[in-house]
Amino acid sequence: MSRSSRDRLSLAAALCAGLICCAVAAPASARTGGATIPSQIPESAAPTGYGQPDKRSIVVAPTALVGKRLIVRGTLPGAARRRVYLQRLDPERGWRNVARTRVRSTRRLLVRWRPQRSGPTSLRVVIRRRAAAAAKAPVATVNVYRPARATFFGPGLFGRQTFCGQSLTPELLGVAHRRLPCGTLVAILHERREIVVPVVDRGPFHAGYDWDLTQGTADLLDFEGTGDIGYVRVAQ
Repeated sequence: MSRSSRDRLSLAAALCAGLICCAVAAPASARTGGATIPSQIPESAAPTGYGQPDKRSIVVAPTALVGKRLIVRGTLPGAARRRVYLQRLDPERGWRNVARTRVRSTRRLLVRWRPQRSGPTSLRVVIRRRAAAAAKAPVATVNVYRPARATFFGPGLFGRQTFCGQSLTPELLGVAHRRLPCGTLVAILHERREIVVPVVDRGPFHAGYDWDLTQGTADLLDFEGTGDIGYVRVAQ
């Protein structure tokens, strides 16, 4: 892809920037299954620190992978050396304990957790059996992705028609999957970059890989060759 084409794609993605959430409906233009410029969250540094020292705080990365360790930091005034619980909001069962730790003498806390479900996940830290305190606990939302291996395709194939009927060009945004219907929207995570694209082709045909990214998708994610990604289907 030429530098000018790459710059045009990056500018268009920036103009469409917005938060990706599996529970929200896809934009009307994306529901058609055609290749559209999707929302993209610019790469950002992982959060650091514990929040405001004099307030209840929770600090966590905006994205995580199923089965991979997620570190939650926070500040909990009045709970020094007390046991506290990290809770996940279950849509059917309410807040459920998923991990626990003790608050340090500095009123800071650090708890590690490995999410087991993909999708937007609400988290909070509370002191057990204190309903009033729990109601005031700050809530953080993390987009949890499933890990996968991916390649990209395009060079040598440009000009051909994809399985879903699009003309394969360097700018086409989408992914190839072996089974998902054409037009299915998928959020892809790579190196803290997130993008939503439709299924446009069948593949990959290499053992050990789950997804094929088009050249346009790979360029926007700074994805080269083969590598690890995260994925989750987006509600349409």
